[in-house]
Amino acid sequence: MRVPELLTKLEFVGRAEGDRRTYYVFKGRTQYVVASANREGLNVNVVDGQAPAVILRRFAGKRVTSKLLGSRARRGTMFGESFQRLNSLYVMVALGKATKLKERDGKAMVFKIAAH
Repeated sequence: MRVPELLTKLEFVGRAEGDRRTYYVFKGRTQYVVASANREGLNVNVVDGQAPAVILRRFAGKRVTSKLLGSRARRGTMFGESFQRLNSLYVMVALGKATKLKERDGKAMVFKIAAH
């Protein structure tokens, strides 16, 4: 990953409210950048630009947790780690293609993916 390329011409697309933080989502050329403030500065994570289409195609109209996304998305490299999956769901919320629900599945947050 080339950082200058990653951060060039980012377009703000929206925000998502987590349990403790607000996540700001930007669209780059081939990826999304998810940023949130912390005490020392910013947390910045990268989400594959194809992730929203994959999530929408696979889970449209369904309730999803990050664990479920990892086990059923069939995209190990795209959704391999728990933070990648959660940030992908925050991108979906920022794009208006998902809603974070108040319900929980154990400790996991539950998201409702929009129908096509």
